Amino acid sequence: MQFNLKQNAQQILHFTVIRKHYFIDRFYHLKLEKEFIIMSSENDFKQPKYVLQLTPETEFEWIIRNHQLVGFLFPYRNKLKEFYGNKSHITELKFQLGKILLFKSLLIHYKFLLYLDKGAFGSVSLQFNFTTENKFAIKALTVSSKYLLKQIMNEITILRSLDHPNILKLYEVFKTNSTYSLVTEFIDGKNLKQLSKDWSQMQDNSLLDLLKQLFEGLSFTHKNNIIHRDIKLANLILQNDGVLKIIDFGLACFDGDQLKNHPKCGTPGYCAPEILQNVGNKNQYDSKVDVFSAGCVLYKLLTFKSLFETDSSKEVQKKKKNGSFLIKEQGRLFDLTKILVKQNPLDRPTSTQVLQLIQNMIDDDSFDVKNWYRNTFNCNQTTSIFLSNTPKNGNLSKSLFKTQSTPNSSIQFISNTMNKIIK
Repeated sequence: MQFNLKQNAQQILHFTVIRKHYFIDRFYHLKLEKEFIIMSSENDFKQPKYVLQLTPETEFEWIIRNHQLVGFLFPYRNKLKEFYGNKSHITELKFQLGKILLFKSLLIHYKFLLYLDKGAFGSVSLQFNFTTENKFAIKALTVSSKYLLKQIMNEITILRSLDHPNILKLYEVFKTNSTYSLVTEFIDGKNLKQLSKDWSQMQDNSLLDLLKQLFEGLSFTHKNNIIHRDIKLANLILQNDGVLKIIDFGLACFDGDQLKNHPKCGTPGYCAPEILQNVGNKNQYDSKVDVFSAGCVLYKLLTFKSLFETDSSKEVQKKKKNGSFLIKEQGRLFDLTKILVKQNPLDRPTSTQVLQLIQNMIDDDSFDVKNWYRNTFNCNQTTSIFLSNTPKNGNLSKSLFKTQSTPNSSIQFISNTMNKIIK
Protein backbone atom coordinates (compact mmCIF):
# COMPACT_ATOMS: atom_id res chain seq x y z
CA MET A 1 0.00 0.00 0.00
CA GLN A 2 1.28 3.45 -0.95
CA PHE A 3 1.16 6.28 1.58
CA ASN A 4 1.42 9.97 0.82
CA LEU A 5 3.96 10.85 3.50
CA LYS A 6 4.65 14.55 3.85
CA GLN A 7 8.28 15.58 4.18
CA ASN A 8 7.59 18.47 6.57
CA ALA A 9 4.70 16.96 8.52
CA GLN A 10 4.51 18.07 12.15
CA GLN A 11 6.12 15.55 14.48
CA ILE A 12 4.22 14.84 17.70
CA LEU A 13 6.45 12.13 19.18
CA HIS A 14 9.79 10.50 18.36
CA PHE A 15 11.32 7.64 20.37
CA THR A 16 12.83 4.15 20.03
CA VAL A 17 10.92 0.85 20.18
CA ILE A 18 12.02 -2.79 20.12
CA ARG A 19 10.78 -5.57 17.85
CA LYS A 20 11.71 -8.83 19.58
CA HIS A 21 13.06 -11.73 17.49
CA TYR A 22 14.18 -15.22 18.42
CA PHE A 23 17.92 -14.58 17.99
CA ILE A 24 18.37 -10.82 18.05
CA ASP A 25 16.09 -7.88 18.83
CA ARG A 26 15.70 -5.06 16.35
CA PHE A 27 15.43 -1.39 17.22
CA TYR A 28 13.26 1.06 15.31
CA HIS A 29 12.76 4.79 15.45
CA LEU A 30 9.07 5.60 15.87
CA LYS A 31 7.64 8.91 14.72
CA LEU A 32 4.06 9.97 15.38
CA GLU A 33 2.56 12.53 13.04
CA LYS A 34 -0.98 13.83 12.83
CA GLU A 35 -1.95 11.30 10.16
CA PHE A 36 0.65 8.52 10.43
CA ILE A 37 2.71 6.30 12.69
CA ILE A 38 6.04 5.68 10.96
CA MET A 39 8.81 3.29 12.05
CA SER A 40 12.23 3.04 10.46
CA SER A 41 15.57 1.48 11.32
CA GLU A 42 17.18 4.79 10.32
CA ASN A 43 16.71 8.07 12.16
CA ASP A 44 16.04 10.02 8.93
CA PHE A 45 12.94 7.91 8.07
CA LYS A 46 13.83 7.98 4.37
CA GLN A 47 13.03 4.28 4.03
CA PRO A 48 10.36 3.47 6.63
CA LYS A 49 9.64 -0.20 7.33
CA TYR A 50 6.25 0.20 9.03
CA VAL A 51 3.59 2.81 8.27
CA LEU A 52 0.05 3.09 9.64
CA GLN A 53 -2.39 5.72 8.44
CA LEU A 54 -4.44 7.20 11.28
CA THR A 55 -8.16 7.90 10.89
CA PRO A 56 -11.04 8.14 13.40
CA GLU A 57 -12.00 4.58 12.38
CA THR A 58 -8.48 3.10 12.75
CA GLU A 59 -8.34 0.42 15.47
CA PHE A 60 -5.25 -0.08 17.63
CA GLU A 61 -4.35 -2.59 20.33
CA TRP A 62 -1.99 -2.43 23.31
CA ILE A 63 0.14 -4.98 25.17
CA ILE A 64 -0.51 -5.20 28.92
CA ARG A 65 1.66 -7.21 31.32
CA ASN A 66 0.67 -7.41 35.01
CA HIS A 67 -1.70 -4.48 34.49
CA GLN A 68 1.14 -2.38 33.07
CA LEU A 69 1.32 -0.85 29.60
CA VAL A 70 4.49 -2.20 27.95
CA GLY A 71 3.92 -2.12 24.20
CA PHE A 72 1.55 -2.27 21.25
CA LEU A 73 0.42 -4.50 18.39
CA PHE A 74 1.11 -3.01 14.98
CA PRO A 75 -0.91 -4.18 11.95
CA TYR A 76 1.40 -5.26 9.12
CA ARG A 77 0.48 -7.41 6.10
CA ASN A 78 -2.62 -8.84 7.79
CA LYS A 79 -0.64 -9.73 10.91
CA LEU A 80 -0.04 -8.02 14.25
CA LYS A 81 3.60 -7.32 15.11
CA GLU A 82 4.62 -6.80 18.74
CA PHE A 83 6.62 -3.73 19.70
CA TYR A 84 7.91 -2.76 23.13
CA GLY A 85 9.38 0.40 24.57
CA ASN A 86 10.01 2.63 27.54
CA LYS A 87 6.89 2.79 29.74
CA SER A 88 6.68 6.58 29.71
CA HIS A 89 7.08 6.68 25.92
CA ILE A 90 4.37 4.06 25.36
CA THR A 91 2.06 5.82 27.82
CA GLU A 92 2.49 9.13 26.00
CA LEU A 93 1.86 7.40 22.66
CA LYS A 94 -1.39 5.98 24.02
CA PHE A 95 -2.42 9.40 25.31
CA GLN A 96 -1.80 11.04 21.93
CA LEU A 97 -3.48 8.27 19.91
CA GLY A 98 -6.49 8.50 22.21
CA LYS A 99 -7.24 11.84 20.54
CA ILE A 100 -7.25 10.31 17.06
CA LEU A 101 -8.35 6.67 16.75
CA LEU A 102 -10.10 3.70 18.41
CA PHE A 103 -8.61 1.19 20.86
CA LYS A 104 -9.43 -2.49 21.34
CA SER A 105 -9.82 -4.71 24.42
CA LEU A 106 -11.35 -2.44 27.06
CA LEU A 107 -11.36 -5.15 29.75
CA ILE A 108 -7.58 -5.47 29.98
CA HIS A 109 -7.33 -1.75 30.79
CA TYR A 110 -10.28 -1.17 33.12
CA LYS A 111 -12.10 -2.77 36.03
CA PHE A 112 -15.85 -2.18 36.33
CA LEU A 113 -16.92 -0.63 39.66
CA LEU A 114 -20.56 0.44 39.35
CA TYR A 115 -23.19 1.91 37.04
CA LEU A 116 -23.69 5.66 37.23
CA ASP A 117 -26.58 5.76 34.77
CA LYS A 118 -28.50 3.50 32.39
CA GLY A 119 -30.61 4.38 29.37
CA ALA A 120 -32.23 2.94 26.27
CA PHE A 121 -29.14 3.39 24.09
CA GLY A 122 -26.36 2.67 26.57
CA SER A 123 -24.93 3.16 30.02
CA VAL A 124 -22.41 5.19 32.00
CA SER A 125 -20.23 3.33 34.48
CA LEU A 126 -17.45 4.14 36.91
CA GLN A 127 -14.31 2.11 36.14
CA PHE A 128 -10.78 1.79 37.49
CA ASN A 129 -7.78 2.05 35.16
CA PHE A 130 -5.12 -0.52 36.05
CA THR A 131 -2.22 1.46 34.60
CA THR A 132 -2.93 4.94 35.97
CA GLU A 133 -4.83 3.72 39.06
CA ASN A 134 -7.39 6.48 38.46
CA LYS A 135 -11.17 6.31 38.14
CA PHE A 136 -12.92 7.21 34.89
CA ALA A 137 -16.50 7.45 33.68
CA ILE A 138 -17.15 5.25 30.66
CA LYS A 139 -20.13 5.89 28.41
CA ALA A 140 -20.96 2.69 26.49
CA LEU A 141 -23.12 3.10 23.37
CA THR A 142 -24.33 0.19 21.27
CA VAL A 143 -24.61 0.75 17.53
CA SER A 144 -27.71 -0.75 15.95
CA SER A 145 -27.76 1.25 12.70
CA LYS A 146 -25.61 3.38 10.42
CA TYR A 147 -27.50 6.41 11.66
CA LEU A 148 -26.54 5.74 15.29
CA LEU A 149 -22.94 5.11 14.25
CA LYS A 150 -22.87 8.50 12.55
CA GLN A 151 -24.21 10.16 15.70
CA ILE A 152 -21.67 8.43 17.95
CA MET A 153 -18.75 9.34 15.71
CA ASN A 154 -20.03 12.93 15.61
CA GLU A 155 -20.05 13.09 19.43
CA ILE A 156 -16.54 11.61 19.57
CA THR A 157 -15.21 14.10 17.01
CA ILE A 158 -16.75 17.03 18.88
CA LEU A 159 -15.44 15.98 22.31
CA ARG A 160 -11.97 15.46 20.84
CA SER A 161 -12.12 19.03 19.54
CA LEU A 162 -12.76 20.51 22.98
CA ASP A 163 -10.21 20.81 25.77
CA HIS A 164 -11.41 23.24 28.44
CA PRO A 165 -11.68 23.17 32.26
CA ASN A 166 -15.47 23.63 32.10
CA ILE A 167 -16.12 20.92 29.50
CA LEU A 168 -16.18 17.17 30.04
CA LYS A 169 -12.83 15.76 28.87
CA LEU A 170 -12.65 12.72 26.59
CA TYR A 171 -9.46 10.66 26.93
CA GLU A 172 -9.91 7.64 24.66
CA VAL A 173 -12.47 5.47 22.88
CA PHE A 174 -12.66 1.67 22.78
CA LYS A 175 -14.56 -0.38 20.23
CA THR A 176 -15.78 -3.88 21.11
CA ASN A 177 -17.94 -5.51 18.45
CA SER A 178 -20.83 -3.04 18.03
CA THR A 179 -20.22 -1.11 21.27
CA TYR A 180 -18.29 2.14 21.50
CA SER A 181 -16.97 3.03 24.97
CA LEU A 182 -16.10 6.69 25.54
CA VAL A 183 -13.63 7.07 28.40
CA THR A 184 -14.06 10.47 30.04
CA GLU A 185 -12.97 12.12 33.25
CA PHE A 186 -14.98 11.11 36.31
CA ILE A 187 -16.68 14.21 37.68
CA ASP A 188 -17.01 13.89 41.44
CA GLY A 189 -20.15 15.91 42.05
CA LYS A 190 -23.84 16.28 41.18
CA ASN A 191 -25.72 17.94 38.36
CA LEU A 192 -27.56 21.20 38.97
CA LYS A 193 -30.95 19.50 38.70
CA GLN A 194 -30.06 17.30 41.67
CA LEU A 195 -28.43 20.11 43.64
CA SER A 196 -31.18 22.68 43.08
CA LYS A 197 -33.67 20.46 44.94
CA ASP A 198 -31.70 20.99 48.15
CA TRP A 199 -30.63 24.59 47.62
CA SER A 200 -32.24 27.53 49.36
CA GLN A 201 -32.12 30.93 47.68
CA MET A 202 -28.59 31.37 46.30
CA GLN A 203 -26.58 34.54 46.73
CA ASP A 204 -26.08 36.62 43.58
CA ASN A 205 -22.30 36.16 43.71
CA SER A 206 -22.63 32.36 43.85
CA LEU A 207 -24.97 32.34 40.86
CA LEU A 208 -22.73 34.69 38.91
CA ASP A 209 -19.76 32.41 39.56
CA LEU A 210 -21.70 29.44 38.17
CA LEU A 211 -22.83 31.49 35.18
CA LYS A 212 -19.31 32.70 34.48
CA GLN A 213 -18.05 29.11 34.36
CA LEU A 214 -20.98 28.07 32.15
CA PHE A 215 -20.33 30.86 29.66
CA GLU A 216 -16.58 30.31 29.71
CA GLY A 217 -17.32 26.77 28.53
CA LEU A 218 -19.96 27.91 26.04
CA SER A 219 -17.81 30.70 24.65
CA PHE A 220 -14.96 28.24 24.06
CA THR A 221 -17.37 25.77 22.45
CA HIS A 222 -18.81 28.41 20.12
CA LYS A 223 -15.36 29.74 19.17
CA ASN A 224 -14.61 26.20 18.01
CA ASN A 225 -17.74 26.35 15.79
CA ILE A 226 -19.68 23.87 17.93
CA ILE A 227 -23.26 24.23 19.22
CA HIS A 228 -24.28 22.13 22.24
CA ARG A 229 -28.07 22.29 21.65
CA ASP A 230 -29.04 20.67 24.96
CA ILE A 231 -27.96 23.02 27.75
CA LYS A 232 -30.07 22.26 30.84
CA LEU A 233 -29.68 21.70 34.59
CA ALA A 234 -29.12 17.95 34.19
CA ASN A 235 -26.23 18.54 31.75
CA LEU A 236 -24.32 20.83 34.09
CA ILE A 237 -22.36 19.09 36.85
CA LEU A 238 -20.85 20.95 39.78
CA GLN A 239 -17.76 19.22 41.14
CA ASN A 240 -17.20 19.04 44.87
CA ASP A 241 -14.37 21.55 44.41
CA GLY A 242 -16.75 24.09 42.83
CA VAL A 243 -15.79 23.62 39.17
CA LEU A 244 -18.73 23.49 36.74
CA LYS A 245 -18.63 21.01 33.85
CA ILE A 246 -20.75 20.94 30.69
CA ILE A 247 -21.56 17.33 29.76
CA ASP A 248 -23.54 15.29 27.21
CA PHE A 249 -22.65 16.43 23.70
CA GLY A 250 -24.88 13.79 22.12
CA LEU A 251 -26.99 16.42 20.32
CA ALA A 252 -24.12 18.81 19.60
CA CYS A 253 -23.14 19.70 16.06
CA PHE A 254 -20.61 21.75 14.16
CA ASP A 255 -21.91 25.14 13.08
CA GLY A 256 -23.18 24.57 9.54
CA ASP A 257 -24.50 21.06 10.22
CA GLN A 258 -27.57 22.17 12.21
CA LEU A 259 -30.00 21.12 9.49
CA LYS A 260 -28.20 17.83 8.81
CA ASN A 261 -28.03 16.41 12.33
CA HIS A 262 -31.20 16.60 14.47
CA PRO A 263 -32.35 20.01 13.17
CA LYS A 264 -35.12 20.06 15.78
CA CYS A 265 -33.68 18.97 19.08
CA GLY A 266 -33.29 19.96 22.70
CA THR A 267 -35.29 19.58 25.90
CA PRO A 268 -38.78 21.07 26.48
CA GLY A 269 -38.45 24.09 28.72
CA TYR A 270 -34.95 24.94 27.46
CA CYS A 271 -35.21 24.84 23.66
CA ALA A 272 -34.87 28.16 21.78
CA PRO A 273 -37.85 29.45 19.74
CA GLU A 274 -35.90 29.55 16.47
CA ILE A 275 -35.50 25.77 16.73
CA LEU A 276 -39.19 25.22 17.49
CA GLN A 277 -40.24 27.61 14.71
CA ASN A 278 -38.02 25.86 12.18
CA VAL A 279 -40.88 24.48 10.07
CA GLY A 280 -39.67 21.98 7.52
CA ASN A 281 -36.13 22.19 8.93
CA LYS A 282 -35.24 24.83 6.35
CA ASN A 283 -34.16 27.82 8.43
CA GLN A 284 -30.66 28.02 9.83
CA TYR A 285 -29.92 28.94 13.44
CA ASP A 286 -26.69 29.43 15.33
CA SER A 287 -24.98 29.20 18.71
CA LYS A 288 -27.38 31.71 20.28
CA VAL A 289 -29.74 28.78 20.91
CA ASP A 290 -27.34 27.82 23.73
CA VAL A 291 -27.56 31.34 25.14
CA PHE A 292 -31.36 31.02 25.30
CA SER A 293 -31.10 27.65 27.06
CA ALA A 294 -28.65 29.13 29.56
CA GLY A 295 -31.22 31.83 30.29
CA CYS A 296 -33.78 29.13 31.09
CA VAL A 297 -31.23 27.53 33.43
CA LEU A 298 -30.67 30.84 35.20
CA TYR A 299 -34.40 31.46 35.65
CA LYS A 300 -34.86 28.03 37.19
CA LEU A 301 -31.97 28.59 39.60
CA LEU A 302 -33.43 31.95 40.60
CA THR A 303 -37.04 30.89 41.08
CA PHE A 304 -36.90 27.07 41.38
CA LYS A 305 -39.55 26.91 38.65
CA SER A 306 -39.55 26.65 34.89
CA LEU A 307 -39.78 29.71 32.70
CA PHE A 308 -42.87 28.00 31.33
CA GLU A 309 -45.86 26.84 33.36
CA THR A 310 -45.49 23.31 32.07
CA ASP A 311 -42.71 21.17 30.69
CA SER A 312 -45.12 19.72 28.12
CA SER A 313 -43.39 19.90 24.74
CA LYS A 314 -46.56 21.04 22.93
CA GLU A 315 -47.39 23.70 25.52
CA VAL A 316 -43.85 25.08 25.60
CA GLN A 317 -43.72 25.17 21.82
CA LYS A 318 -47.05 27.00 21.68
CA LYS A 319 -45.96 29.63 24.21
CA LYS A 320 -42.63 30.25 22.51
CA LYS A 321 -44.21 30.60 19.08
CA ASN A 322 -46.65 33.17 20.45
CA GLY A 323 -43.97 34.91 22.51
CA SER A 324 -46.26 34.59 25.52
CA PHE A 325 -43.67 33.99 28.25
CA LEU A 326 -42.89 36.99 30.43
CA ILE A 327 -40.49 37.52 33.32
CA LYS A 328 -42.18 39.72 35.91
CA GLU A 329 -39.56 39.43 38.67
CA GLN A 330 -37.23 42.37 39.32
CA GLY A 331 -33.47 42.55 39.95
CA ARG A 332 -30.31 42.59 37.87
CA LEU A 333 -30.11 38.79 37.60
CA PHE A 334 -33.64 38.80 36.22
CA ASP A 335 -32.57 41.62 33.88
CA LEU A 336 -29.79 39.31 32.71
CA THR A 337 -32.27 36.47 32.27
CA LYS A 338 -34.53 38.65 30.11
CA ILE A 339 -31.59 39.44 27.84
CA LEU A 340 -30.62 35.77 27.46
CA VAL A 341 -34.14 34.61 26.53
CA LYS A 342 -34.93 37.29 23.96
CA GLN A 343 -37.27 35.60 21.49
CA ASN A 344 -35.54 36.99 18.42
CA PRO A 345 -31.92 35.76 18.25
CA LEU A 346 -30.92 39.07 16.67
CA ASP A 347 -31.76 40.71 20.00
CA ARG A 348 -29.84 38.10 21.96
CA PRO A 349 -26.13 38.56 22.82
CA THR A 350 -23.46 36.03 21.92
CA SER A 351 -21.90 33.83 24.58
CA THR A 352 -18.73 35.95 24.47
CA GLN A 353 -20.75 39.12 25.06
CA VAL A 354 -22.59 37.48 27.95
CA LEU A 355 -19.30 36.35 29.50
CA GLN A 356 -18.02 39.93 29.49
CA LEU A 357 -21.32 41.17 30.93
CA ILE A 358 -21.15 38.64 33.77
CA GLN A 359 -17.57 39.68 34.54
CA ASN A 360 -18.73 43.30 34.72
CA MET A 361 -21.47 42.27 37.16
CA ILE A 362 -18.95 40.41 39.32
CA ASP A 363 -16.53 43.35 39.36
CA ASP A 364 -19.23 45.94 40.12
CA ASP A 365 -22.21 45.13 42.36
CA SER A 366 -24.06 48.15 41.01
CA PHE A 367 -23.39 47.42 37.32
CA ASP A 368 -26.46 48.39 35.27
CA VAL A 369 -27.44 45.42 33.09
CA LYS A 370 -30.23 47.31 31.30
CA ASN A 371 -27.89 50.14 30.42
CA TRP A 372 -25.29 47.67 29.12
CA TYR A 373 -27.91 46.13 26.86
CA ARG A 374 -29.08 49.52 25.56
CA ASN A 375 -25.52 50.55 24.77
CA THR A 376 -24.57 47.23 23.17
CA PHE A 377 -27.73 46.96 21.08
CA ASN A 378 -28.22 50.70 20.57
CA CYS A 379 -28.60 50.38 16.79
CA ASN A 380 -31.19 47.63 17.06
CA GLN A 381 -33.84 49.00 19.41
CA THR A 382 -36.31 49.38 16.55
CA THR A 383 -36.06 45.66 15.90
CA SER A 384 -37.50 44.64 19.27
CA ILE A 385 -40.38 47.12 19.04
CA PHE A 386 -41.11 46.19 15.47
CA LEU A 387 -41.16 42.47 16.18
CA SER A 388 -43.29 42.79 19.31
CA ASN A 389 -45.97 44.59 17.28
CA THR A 390 -46.02 42.00 14.51
CA PRO A 391 -46.18 38.55 16.16
CA LYS A 392 -48.61 37.17 13.59
CA ASN A 393 -46.43 37.85 10.59
CA GLY A 394 -45.05 34.34 10.17
CA ASN A 395 -43.19 35.06 6.95
CA LEU A 396 -41.40 37.99 8.54
CA SER A 397 -40.44 35.87 11.55
CA LYS A 398 -39.00 33.15 9.34
CA SER A 399 -37.02 35.69 7.32
CA LEU A 400 -35.57 37.23 10.47
CA PHE A 401 -34.41 33.88 11.80
CA LYS A 402 -32.45 33.20 8.64
CA THR A 403 -30.04 35.99 9.56
CA GLN A 404 -27.96 34.85 12.55
CA SER A 405 -25.42 37.64 12.81
CA THR A 406 -24.67 39.97 15.69
CA PRO A 407 -27.24 42.76 16.17
CA ASN A 408 -25.39 45.68 14.63
CA SER A 409 -24.63 43.80 11.43
CA SER A 410 -28.33 43.11 10.84
CA ILE A 411 -29.50 46.73 10.71
CA GLN A 412 -29.61 47.00 6.94
CA PHE A 413 -31.57 43.77 6.71
CA ILE A 414 -34.14 44.96 9.29
CA SER A 415 -34.40 48.37 7.62
CA ASN A 416 -35.06 46.82 4.21
CA THR A 417 -37.66 44.47 5.68
CA MET A 418 -39.47 47.31 7.44
CA ASN A 419 -39.57 49.35 4.23
CA LYS A 420 -41.14 46.42 2.39
CA ILE A 421 -43.81 46.01 5.07
CA ILE A 422 -44.59 49.75 5.15
CA LYS A 423 -44.94 49.88 1.38
